[in-house]
Amino acid sequence: IHELILEAFNEYFGALKHDLAGALGKVSFTSDLWSNSKLRPFMAITAHWIAREKHSLALVLRAVLIAFH
Repeated sequence: IHELILEAFNEYFGALKHDLAGALGKVSFTSDLWSNSKLRPFMAITAHWIAREKHSLALVLRAVLIAFH
């Protein structure tokens, strides 16, 4: 199962790199830090960019979770 997880991870980030390379302009990264009521810390990193809709001239906002810990 470990190999399947790594394979899925590599496929996901390969597709993500392809999507990010096609961004129209800059890619913005955001982060957020917080803790729960028991003071357990959490962190999230997201990316946002503008892309063209497939088979269209329409522009769309893309957003993806890069990391969560």
